Amino acid sequence: MKILLSSILVVLLFLTNQVFSEQKIAYIDMDRIFSASKSGSSILKQLTELNNKNLNFLKNEEKKFKEKEIKLISQKNIISETNFKNKVDELKSEIKNYNQKRNEMLADFNKLKLDNTNNFLKLINSILVKFSNDKGISIILKKNDLVVANTELDITDEVIKIVNIEVKEFKIK
Repeated sequence: MKILLSSILVVLLFLTNQVFSEQKIAYIDMDRIFSASKSGSSILKQLTELNNKNLNFLKNEEKKFKEKEIKLISQKNIISETNFKNKVDELKSEIKNYNQKRNEMLADFNKLKLDNTNNFLKLINSILVKFSNDKGISIILKKNDLVVANTELDITDEVIKIVNIEVKEFKIK
């Protein structure tokens, strides 16, 4: 009898063991925050303008080198061979310096892009922490990491409104 009672008690305990905690989970689309918020789109616009400026400068420099090369080739039969070799070496040196400068420009631009993106993400992170505390959200996930989720859990639009209010302007540095 004791065994029967204890086994019924154990079965009842296992059957009634329910979890009564509720954690709110939400997700956010960081790419959309970047493109749809005023400050995020400002960053993208500023970076695009700087990149276009750099590309135009590099294209103009390449055009100058092509013109120098054509001019040098046209002078090949007119000037002496040593003078021609000196000018070719000079042009090669200029092109080498240009390539180094181009690589530095690209590295500087990538560093600038990364630094400003990280600074903006830090601002968004502080907004997300405050938002999650205010709304009682336990976990906020990135949309890119999800396979399937209910659209009711998406807080992107609410966060965009807050970012537009709190982050008025973001200048790249």
